[in-house]
Amino acid sequence: FRFRIECPMTETSDDTGPLAFAARFPPEERFAVTAAELAARLAAAAGCAAGAAEEIRGAVRAAFQEALASAGALETGIDLTLQAGDGVFDADLATGGAALCHCSKPRTA
Repeated sequence: FRFRIECPMTETSDDTGPLAFAARFPPEERFAVTAAELAARLAAAAGCAAGAAEEIRGAVRAAFQEALASAGALETGIDLTLQAGDGVFDADLATGGAALCHCSKPRTA
């Protein structure tokens, strides 16, 4: 497996403007922490409160670990999609087209 990362960014004058990020991770335990940390850091950078960023970290890590128990994850990898839009930050985890986790938190900044 290789990482597949897509980072389409929208130009804006606001520091916390629209953001979209997608990555596919190999189905390996060591990447659960990486995906969770990435989600939490982007949530914080997009303006989520510290507590909300921690909730996203926990949700993504737990869903990633659940995906590791799925046979589908072994074949397709684990997809993480992060989006920050109009007042909300969304984190989604999926494998083989099946949704595993959706976590949405308000952007306060």
